[in-house]
Amino acid sequence: MKLLRRLLSALMVIGAALPANAQSSEPSNAKTGDINLLFIGNSITAGATLSDRAKQAPPIVCGQLVQEATGVTTNVYNGGHSGITTLGFLPGRNDFTRLLAAAKDYQRNKANRIYVSIMLGTNDSACSGTEGAPVAPDTYAANIRKIIDTLIDSIPGCKIVLNYPIWYSPSTYNGAKYLQEGLDRLHSYYPKLDAIVEAYSQVYAGNRNVWEIFENNLELFTREKGNAGDFYLHPNQVGAQRLAEIWAKSLLELIAADGIKQLN
Repeated sequence: MKLLRRLLSALMVIGAALPANAQSSEPSNAKTGDINLLFIGNSITAGATLSDRAKQAPPIVCGQLVQEATGVTTNVYNGGHSGITTLGFLPGRNDFTRLLAAAKDYQRNKANRIYVSIMLGTNDSACSGTEGAPVAPDTYAANIRKIIDTLIDSIPGCKIVLNYPIWYSPSTYNGAKYLQEGLDRLHSYYPKLDAIVEAYSQVYAGNRNVWEIFENNLELFTREKGNAGDFYLHPNQVGAQRLAEIWAKSLLELIAADGIKQLN
């Protein structure tokens, strides 16, 4: 784990009245000295079940927290896409192409601090109903590596945080079928992510305890009705805030290593 510890102790209680420019989802105003965050993810990243994704989705809140902590303008591109697996984010696919275009906009504006957050795996773990499901752990790891390799080649100097996918209830069965089999498969991706972090100097591990944090706190989820009864998959507003705080902590450790300190 390449995390520095002892950061972000005061971020847990930051309120909603945060700088508006951290809420941007387009990088066109990025400039030298800005912090620029790109997020790759599925419906959890996109902010499914939230009443106002443009303000409440985890990447947006994460950007606000980073800006509040550093005092540096922080631009956010939320590439979350509901239902997507690692196959849907492979280089050459539309979602990856759009994210890369956002990164190129940052670069054209001479923005030199680019951080990419990746949290994929939930839909890969499904038994059926999503592209490629069920995605075997080795295939999942190979897809993540392809994404990372292209990011490193295309965005020189970027730093990448691999965020571990969060727990979902074993009753999860909506348009796709997950259940206990899917949950077990999702957790089997964790060692694959560990190995990837160790293999790349530009790739850093997110908080591995995110699984237990969400598993033990159902109040962080939206309660949804499914084909196997009620299930817990998508964070509610409180859960999205909590996830954003976890992501921000990891990012702030990298940002501090790049010479930008927290204000307090």
